[in-house]
Amino acid sequence: MHIPGKQPISPSEIMRKLVYTVFACGSLFSGCAAQQATLKVLPWNDHSAAVSLTFDDARPVHLDVAIPELNKRHLRGSFFVIVSKLTRMDDWRMAASEGHEIGNHSVSHEHPAVLTQKSEETQVEDAKYFLDSNFHSQIITFAYPYMEISPGLLFWVKKYNFAARGWPENPELLYVSSEQEPDWYNLAAQPVFTKYDSSVYENWINKAISLHAWTTFQFHGIGDPSTGWEPIPQKTFLYVLDYVKRQEERGLWVAPFGEVAAYLRAQKILEAAQPEVSNGMERFTWELPNPFPSAVVLKVRGVGLRRMHLYQGGRELRASKQGVYSVSFDSRELVVQGES
Repeated sequence: MHIPGKQPISPSEIMRKLVYTVFACGSLFSGCAAQQATLKVLPWNDHSAAVSLTFDDARPVHLDVAIPELNKRHLRGSFFVIVSKLTRMDDWRMAASEGHEIGNHSVSHEHPAVLTQKSEETQVEDAKYFLDSNFHSQIITFAYPYMEISPGLLFWVKKYNFAARGWPENPELLYVSSEQEPDWYNLAAQPVFTKYDSSVYENWINKAISLHAWTTFQFHGIGDPSTGWEPIPQKTFLYVLDYVKRQEERGLWVAPFGEVAAYLRAQKILEAAQPEVSNGMERFTWELPNPFPSAVVLKVRGVGLRRMHLYQGGRELRASKQGVYSVSFDSRELVVQGES
């Protein structure tokens, strides 16, 4: 159609404008992709993979054998304690002061099927209040007794914890990838059995490394059958610790369950943050889950930029010699200025 007073647009002109529009849109989308790709959170605290060693039920053997052997190798574990079986409090407080994690394993370790709605609350809440008071700390990780979950128990676990160890039905979830968004309240652990020899545990660790993933061990007894369910032979236990230590020296992250879970959850939150772009700067903001550990630090690297400046709290962050920045997750904000 020809509009009076207007010169007709030739087919070649229409094609020229169409090509320009496509090019401009393509440039915009590639620009947006570049904006979102300026930062990369390094998985597993800048390690190749992660392993957590967890111990259930607050057994005396954990104080007498597990913790001294972990300390000897400068390793830290997670101890999910049953409040009704908790004795030798001074020794447990010492373990916490040495960097071992204390987690909630309920008041009396009951099957969910025998709990009432009220006792589901009691098993989680009363145990938490006792542990918080006696350890002068916020205990915000949980391990389900018998690895069994009910809707009521899950409700209270979510209220008072940021992560929980459970048993997903899918065995592939025994190895948590840094790319996935896991179920924070049903993170899997691999139970240790007396019949397993050291090669089984080597394979668990080696598989985590090959997949660049996180896996968690679940120990009970150590040595004598009186020390707890499915005790691992002490010789095998010491071999596992030595093997884990050797792999740590080669780049494996060996850290408590809650520490690894907090890093991964913080990573996923920062990766999901959409920046506000203004004057060549990107401003990332996020909210912290409640509850959540304090002082979580993410390792971050710039991608596709010649130079980059990061700011938190009005101060510029300094990169390591490897170009890695330490980002405080508590600050809830990160400003990025880059030069391509």
